[in-house]
Amino acid sequence: MGRVTNPSDNESEDHRLIKKKENMVDSSISSITKYIQDVAKGRGRSSLEALMLEGLKIIHIGKGILRCKLRITDRVSGEDGVWQAGAITSVMDMIGAAVVFTAGDGLHVSLDLNTSFYSTAKIQEEVEVEGRVVATKASLKGAVVEIRREGNGEVIATGRIWMSQLSLKVKDEVTQLSKL
Repeated sequence: MGRVTNPSDNESEDHRLIKKKENMVDSSISSITKYIQDVAKGRGRSSLEALMLEGLKIIHIGKGILRCKLRITDRVSGEDGVWQAGAITSVMDMIGAAVVFTAGDGLHVSLDLNTSFYSTAKIQEEVEVEGRVVATKASLKGAVVEIRREGNGEVIATGRIWMSQLSLKVKDEVTQLSKL
């Protein structure tokens, strides 16, 4: 005869799984908050991140959302004093990765980044950067990052990013060589 299960046992197991997932997300939020704060102070693992996010201040962080302020420095601007498009795109990629991390499921890598530029920002201007996770499909997550001028809210740039969960699985044997 089969084992008789109590429906409340399944509910408690579901409750435990939900709690475990919530704790993982809380852990993700606290670890990414510390990481961003360290990078903004020049103590990150990458000098590129430190350069792009220098002085970044987190305003709000939660599951699937990150809002912060950033003052444009001369280190990410051209000779004309305008924030470089490549630097803007790098900030979008980094904030996109951070906001996806807050949603749980570990590290993700960028698959596609589409950026639209509407205005410029100059040295010493302060901008607001907001990232939101807007889609999840299997191991993929989609995020939108908007950069606005502080004060009047004018949109400087927007980006849409798709990220895939990072997998470090390596095949022991390769049966077919690449044709590239």
